[in-house]
Amino acid sequence: MMDLVETLLRLAKSDDFAERARAGTELSRFAGSDNIDEVLQELLLDDDNTSPVQETAEALIKRGDRAALRPFAAAWQRANSAQDNTHLTEVADYLYGATSYGLWLDSTEPQRTGLQTVLATLLDDQDESVRKGAGSLLSTLPGAC
Repeated sequence: MMDLVETLLRLAKSDDFAERARAGTELSRFAGSDNIDEVLQELLLDDDNTSPVQETAEALIKRGDRAALRPFAAAWQRANSAQDNTHLTEVADYLYGATSYGLWLDSTEPQRTGLQTVLATLLDDQDESVRKGAGSLLSTLPGAC
């Protein structure tokens, strides 16, 4: 298992965007440890290509638990709070796209309720960017209070 994770961490740094996208999808299964979450956030904010952004975001949202939504919320906050950064504005659009295209906004009521419940647990996270990102994400869900 460690060999697989180490290989994926190397692929996440690859010059090939397709390898980074694959690494993001696969690393989403291991979200929850600081070093992996840091790499996931880097992939969610990829400054070279939006494919790793989209693939990683979709994989984390599909997983949908606290460990997966934590790096997503932090990246969401960073991308959405960036001013005068065209790249991060584009990334924010892709992150929003991952939440809307059948994965989040169009999810069933029980799925939305599950996502809301998980995000609510992040509102008291020790990381300010996770807290703020979770709050912002909660406001994007239909029916959110």
